[in-house]
Amino acid sequence: MGKFKRIPVKDINAMRKVLDDLPDRNLGKTREEAAELLNANILKAIEKGYSVKEVAAIMAQGNVVIPAPIIRAKVLPAKSTSRKCEPKPRPETAKSVAAPPSTSRAQEETPAYYTPDMPDTEL
Repeated sequence: MGKFKRIPVKDINAMRKVLDDLPDRNLGKTREEAAELLNANILKAIEKGYSVKEVAAIMAQGNVVIPAPIIRAKVLPAKSTSRKCEPKPRPETAKSVAAPPSTSRAQEETPAYYTPDMPDTEL
């Protein structure tokens, strides 16, 4: 087996300085991250009356390109779920609420699947 090569301490210290001086390569954010960082500002613009498409166009002019669907998904998730409310019944299918029919005690005790041979009036 061969001998391990030793690295001088001065070379290690020199490399430490080189590595510490490297510029940051992760300077930008993804579109989703940028939308979350600008969340409050986008909401203010929408409250001022701007549409999501208009906000996206204004941001694109400033080199922050975030498409409107991403803004809707990341900034306005609560408003998109509010649309899914229970639909109102149609007038032709809506039934008027009437008082329940009065039933005798004998009819209440009779099971729904029971059909008598003769009407009660003939008995």
